[in-house]
Amino acid sequence: MTELRMDAPNEKQRRFLLDRHRHIAYGGARGGGKSWAVRTKSKLLAFRYPGIKILIVRKTYKELQNNHIEQLTAELAGFAKYNRSDKMFRFPNGSTISFGYCANE
Repeated sequence: MTELRMDAPNEKQRRFLLDRHRHIAYGGARGGGKSWAVRTKSKLLAFRYPGIKILIVRKTYKELQNNHIEQLTAELAGFAKYNRSDKMFRFPNGSTISFGYCANE
């Protein structure tokens, strides 16, 4: 199996990754590392908790594709499989990372 690589987080990302609340908000300026933090926490949770269901939401599918799906496809190669029609990564332990978008209220 391939080695899973994780970059080192900045302080705000570190606090986000260590937070154990069920729901967490993470805001900030463009380029602050929010997408990296969401992807990283999603991967960690999916590996740690078999059967967990994770949903990542953006405004458009194109944003999901550019900011999350492409990166996770590379990062999870050999660890989880992406199903394009379901917009979902499936892990061997039953965990999933799904993607949704809501361009309108």
